[in-house]
Amino acid sequence: MKYGKVPHLDTPISRLVLGVIPLSPKDMPRSFAVLDAYRAAGGNILDNSYSYGPGFSEVVKAYLEARGRESLVLFDKGCHHSGHGDTLVRRVTKADLDHDVLGNLERTGSGYSDFFVLHRDDPAIPAGEVVQWLNEHVAAGRVKVFGGSNWHHTRVAEANEYAEKHGLQGFSVSSPNLSLATPNEPMWFEAYAVDQEARDWYAKTGFPLVSWSSGGGGFFAGVESDDVKRVYHSPGNFARKERVLQLASELGVTPTQLSVAWTLNQPGNIFAIIGPYNVEQLEDNLQAAAIELTPEQTRWLEHG
Repeated sequence: MKYGKVPHLDTPISRLVLGVIPLSPKDMPRSFAVLDAYRAAGGNILDNSYSYGPGFSEVVKAYLEARGRESLVLFDKGCHHSGHGDTLVRRVTKADLDHDVLGNLERTGSGYSDFFVLHRDDPAIPAGEVVQWLNEHVAAGRVKVFGGSNWHHTRVAEANEYAEKHGLQGFSVSSPNLSLATPNEPMWFEAYAVDQEARDWYAKTGFPLVSWSSGGGGFFAGVESDDVKRVYHSPGNFARKERVLQLASELGVTPTQLSVAWTLNQPGNIFAIIGPYNVEQLEDNLQAAAIELTPEQTRWLEHG
C-alpha cells in the first residue's frame, strides 16, 4: 500500500480509499471479510456519507465495535442535496451541516470524524461561511479535517483564502471525479468531473484529490449498467478501453487495475476511492497502487 498526507491531519492515509457502498448489513460476514482484507493490506480510510443512509453506517459501527478503530480513518460526508428539479433542496446550510456531522457520529458510534466532506456545494453560500461552520466542529473535537466533494477547485481556493486571512483551518481535501473515462454527462445531479483547468490546478498546487469512480464506474471492467452506458459509452472512451486492454496485456495486469492506476499516476497528490464487492475484487483493486506508469503511458492511454 502507498500513503499520502493531507493538511492538518497527522495520520498518513492510504492512496486507495475503501468505499462502503458495496458493503451490506444483511451480509456482515462478506462485509467484514472485505474490511479485514483491506486493513490487512495496509488500507486505513473508509468513505461513507450521511446521504447513503443508516445501513452502511451500521456496517461501519459493527466493524469498529468488533475490531476497534485503531489506525482507521473515517472519511465521512454530508450536506447532499435532496430532491430533484422543482423539488430540489440545497442542503449547504449551517443547520444541515450540524445535523449531518452529528448524524454521522451517532450512526457509526464514533466520537469524531477524521474527515467531514460536504457532498455537494451551493455557490450562493460564501465559502468563508462554510469554513466558519466547520471550524466550530473542529474546535469542539467532532471533526479533525474537512473538505468538499463535487466542489469546483475555485471554490476550494476561495475557502482556503478566507481561512488563511482569518486565521482558521482551511479545506484539507477535495473529492471530485478524476478518471480515464470521460463522462458524457454527470453520473448524478451536480456530480463534478474535473476538466483540464482543474487538473492543472491540482497538479500545480498539490492539493489532495480523492477521486470517486476512479476506475470509470466499472466501464473498464466491462460493467454494462444503464448508468454506465449513459455516462461512459462514447467513441473516445471505447478507444481508451482498447488502449487499456492492450497495455494491461503488455504489463500483465487487469484492465481495472490499470484504469485505477491511471488515476493514481496523475500529477499531484492523488487518492482513489474503490468499491469492491468481495475480497477477490478487493485484491484486484489493491494491485493498482503498485503500478507505476510513465508520463508517456498515461498520455497514450488518454489520447492515443
